[in-house]
Amino acid sequence: MRHDFARIASLLVVCAGLLGGCSKPKRSEQAQPQQNSVGSGNPAIVEVQRGRDSAFTISLQMEPAQPLFGRKTRFTLKVTDPSGAPVSGANARISLVMPLMDMGKNEVELKPSGDGAYQGAGEFTMAGEWEVVATAAANGKTGKYTFNVKVTQ
Repeated sequence: MRHDFARIASLLVVCAGLLGGCSKPKRSEQAQPQQNSVGSGNPAIVEVQRGRDSAFTISLQMEPAQPLFGRKTRFTLKVTDPSGAPVSGANARISLVMPLMDMGKNEVELKPSGDGAYQGAGEFTMAGEWEVVATAAANGKTGKYTFNVKVTQ
């Protein structure tokens, strides 16, 4: 009995060591999406490859490139079809989601700004790890991607 307890305790220590640097798994918004991180010195423009079940490729640009909580961030989505042509007339939006804490609904409708680009402004309500879930729908097709963002004070 004592031997089994020692084995279980050592296994828990090993597991804790392996998991210590891990964070909560990223949520997938579609089958096998490409997730990219922005903020923390990464470029302001992040390109996402078109997923197997997605009709569009979506890129995200934020101003400022390193978002600050409690301050407006300007979001620009660039939406293109599989051939690389800009998608006009899409219904585009973003949802700001903090995966480790329920922060309530925080969505921004984006307005077309020409050449397949859509813009709007939103606000992160606290510092930490966030997801920007970008969705674009046009001509009966939808593209949806999740961008990981680090928001600072």
